[in-house]
Amino acid sequence: MAQNHHVVRPGAAHDPGAADEEARVEAGITTDYAAPRTGLEERLVRLWESALRFGPVGIEDDFFELGGDSMLAARVQLDVDLEFGVEISAAALFLSPTVATLAEAVEEALKSAGAGV
Repeated sequence: MAQNHHVVRPGAAHDPGAADEEARVEAGITTDYAAPRTGLEERLVRLWESALRFGPVGIEDDFFELGGDSMLAARVQLDVDLEFGVEISAAALFLSPTVATLAEAVEEALKSAGAGV
């Protein structure tokens, strides 16, 4: 399991050019940094960075590879429910361990609830 690291970057919160690859390698992250493509993904990245105390989080990074565990998954699930006003299943993060796939689950929940992002 990766150690929790927090990369402090000056400037924009999620500037892809500011991604600290050295810190990602040091933390054992095996995926290349991929920046959020949508507002929903940006909001999820911020939730993950807060819970994991690690950044930058890319949309293809695995929650559990970043140091997440079942307790943090429960916290993130609650944070997602509060942030978006929809309830996602307890298994959602286990079944969708990346921001990109979790964003799809949140979008589906929003559609089912008749809400917009």
